[in-house]
Amino acid sequence: MDIKERRVMKKLGIIGATGSIGSQAIEVIRKFKNLYKIQFLVTYSNYKKLFEIARDFDVKKVGIIKEDIEIKNENFIIYKGKDEILSLIEDIDLLFVSTTGTFSIFPVLKAIEKNIDIALANKEVLVSFGKILNEKLKTSNSIIIPVDSEHSAIFQLINPYKNDFIRIILTASGGPFLNLSIEEMENVSVEMALNHPTWKMGKKITIDSATLFNKSLEIIEAYYLFGTKNIDVVIHPQSIVHSFVQLKDGSLLAHLGFPDMRIPIAYALSYPNRLETPSVITHPYDFDKLTFLKPDFEKFPSLKIAYFCLEKLSYYPTIMNASNEIAVYSFLEGKIKFRDIFRVVEETFNRIKKEKLKDETLEDLLYVDNLSRIIANSIVSEISKKR
Repeated sequence: MDIKERRVMKKLGIIGATGSIGSQAIEVIRKFKNLYKIQFLVTYSNYKKLFEIARDFDVKKVGIIKEDIEIKNENFIIYKGKDEILSLIEDIDLLFVSTTGTFSIFPVLKAIEKNIDIALANKEVLVSFGKILNEKLKTSNSIIIPVDSEHSAIFQLINPYKNDFIRIILTASGGPFLNLSIEEMENVSVEMALNHPTWKMGKKITIDSATLFNKSLEIIEAYYLFGTKNIDVVIHPQSIVHSFVQLKDGSLLAHLGFPDMRIPIAYALSYPNRLETPSVITHPYDFDKLTFLKPDFEKFPSLKIAYFCLEKLSYYPTIMNASNEIAVYSFLEGKIKFRDIFRVVEETFNRIKKEKLKDETLEDLLYVDNLSRIIANSIVSEISKKR
């Protein structure tokens, strides 16, 4: 009997169905419709695309995070806003979360409460609220399956060796400005920064890849997922090796694959099984060459900030994530220059030192997140006025 015939259909809920990662997840699911039943779909505001997907998969329940959108009833049961969307999260096997921003913490916590597994593509949730999530997971049967290609690789490499690994090595492409000087990076355009050499992604994560803040966030994400601070970063321009794991006997394990987000998405959707998907890799000689370089911490101060946050933990990663998000969108809107992104984040840390902050509850961290955004916006305004 074919393995596809033996499997029971997995019931899914998808938060963030219309974005870059969500769209690729839909593409994977479309190829394996006999394995999945989508119970509900949620978008932030792109309801037209959401309705198209819902019709294609015969989904009746749809959610819109943005509440102030007027929508004509199109024979769907429409859920608007946080509370209504959270009510959808029941009677599913897997919650796929690919929305950006802090909203995602709420459906993730609801899934943990309901003992539902989570395929998590939103690294910001783990970076900002990892402490809270890990505490909740201790009393739940839920597991988090990372969708990030690097953390998916580590998840797969570590599983047989949970007590035997001593170090994680994250790979980074280096982005489009790997070979530029610091001076040359000062005046790069938005269009240049969005031209990633190996990955096709959304705008925010593409800019994060250019600044290496994406890797900074992934350092913290790796800590909360795998419980070690022994995390290194290596520049690997070809994006073929997605991560390394070193074992205590000296062995170095590597996960290889062409840069295609559908591969880790398919793994997260099918875990603990695997989907039979065609691969463009037929032999090691398909790889022209694989190179590995030390990162330049002066050119990319984002990595310095990440290791500072890894040492401190508490609410420090929350500050990094929130201020970086404000800086990235400000750059995309033309308010600041590319290297101002680093300056905004660094100055947010400098100014927030004066505040008395706590990290005991979700509310504490949400307060830190909001305050960091206020301070970062203020710094952006100051920089913009000087231009």
